[in-house]
Amino acid sequence: MWSPSSLALSVALSVALTAALPPPRPATPALHPIIANGSSVAVPYMGEAFLFCSVAEPTRQVQWRDPSNAPLPAWRPTASRYHLGSGKHLPHAYLLFRDFRQEHEGLYTCVARGGAGQEGRASVTLTLQRPSVPRP
Repeated sequence: MWSPSSLALSVALSVALTAALPPPRPATPALHPIIANGSSVAVPYMGEAFLFCSVAEPTRQVQWRDPSNAPLPAWRPTASRYHLGSGKHLPHAYLLFRDFRQEHEGLYTCVARGGAGQEGRASVTLTLQRPSVPRP
C-alpha cells in the first residue's frame, strides 16, 4: 500500500514530469489533390482537353507536371498544352490542350504543396481517342 507521503511524492513527480515535457506536435495533414476528370481521359485527334485539379486543404502551390515530370509551361498563344491557375496560394490548377496529338499521350500529374513541406499527388492518363470504325 501507498503511504500518504509516498503517494504525494508520486503525484508531485508525475505532475512535474508531465509539465516538463514539450507539448505534442500536431501531425502535418496530408494534401489530397483531386482531378475532376477522373484517372483516364481519351481525347480526339486534334481535339481539346480541359483538366481540373483542386485541393481542399490549404496549399502553397498546385502545379501540373508532364509525363517526364517536368512542370508544364504557362499559357502562350502558340502553346498546344499549358497550365493556368497554378500560382501561389490557389487551391486549384487547370491543364489545357489544344490540337491534341499522339505525342501528348501519357501520365500527367497534379502536385500540391503545402506550407509545412507536405506534398500530395494525383495523376490522370491521357490517351488519343481512336476513331470508331462503323460496322456494316
